[in-house]
Amino acid sequence: MVVALVLVLLQFVGNDEPTNQAMPSPQPTSTTSSTKPKPKPDKPGMWPQGLVVKIDNTSAARPHFGLKMADLVFVEPVEGGLTRMAAVYWGKRPGAIGPVRSARETDIQMLAQMRRPVVTFSGAAPELIPALVKAPFIRATPTTQPAAFYRAGARPSPHNLLVNPARLTKTKPVSSPLSFGAAPKGGKKTKSLGVSYQAASYNFRWSPRMKEWAITLDGRPLTSMGTGRVHAGTVVVQRVKVGSGQGVADTSGAGSPVAKTVGHGKATVLRDGKAYTAKWSRPNPKRETVYRIARNNKRLPFARGKVWVLFVPK
Repeated sequence: MVVALVLVLLQFVGNDEPTNQAMPSPQPTSTTSSTKPKPKPDKPGMWPQGLVVKIDNTSAARPHFGLKMADLVFVEPVEGGLTRMAAVYWGKRPGAIGPVRSARETDIQMLAQMRRPVVTFSGAAPELIPALVKAPFIRATPTTQPAAFYRAGARPSPHNLLVNPARLTKTKPVSSPLSFGAAPKGGKKTKSLGVSYQAASYNFRWSPRMKEWAITLDGRPLTSMGTGRVHAGTVVVQRVKVGSGQGVADTSGAGSPVAKTVGHGKATVLRDGKAYTAKWSRPNPKRETVYRIARNNKRLPFARGKVWVLFVPK
């Protein structure tokens, strides 16, 4: 019994120091292929399996690796008023993704809308281990799959841990399951929108030339190594309840916030140079979140391209 417990602890908390390797080529390479996304019927369900990587986004972790190729990026609040990203890949994968950081309790409910995703993270707080063991996803860490992780030597630890997705548990490349479609009527013409957390700020500025939203983090353009500025076709600012979790706290004693992503609430959706007043609904963990136009309750599809969803406390 004691031996088994020790093994579990090592698997989820322990080894966050894999062997150093050379810095990867700045230009990412695709390890899989995907087909063109198809329109999705207005029937919410579960998303297919994909690769999810928890990504550090503090100043020491930038520029990122492989972030621009993510099909979907979640931004979630963490300790100290900061944020952490969860990048989701269904189709093409870059040659390197990161910097990789630890899992949070928010991830468990947030990712339950996907069938057995491969969730990649550096470790987790001991208090969170029982919940992670029960979570319906495949855990990929430097302990469970050490050959996939390495350090980028020019950066200080812990902001230099990268993962090579080609060496992780394989996930079948599929088209993005997100609901895409033509822009609905209405919406307010918007040049930019700022989103603030206690210790992090995002700005999304519409680019008529690229027909996407250029992303700025903490006053600086958000970039990905070898591929430049990160853009999104659609940005969702989702207002959620934030509570306390499994007793996890940082070194100052501040509790780790947990975003409640099941339920309903208000949202703002940016697409095609407009901002739409919307509402979101997710009745249970095994259903995807649906966004609808507030004034007529019609489903609000995403614009073609990458999608960013920011969970912002109500």
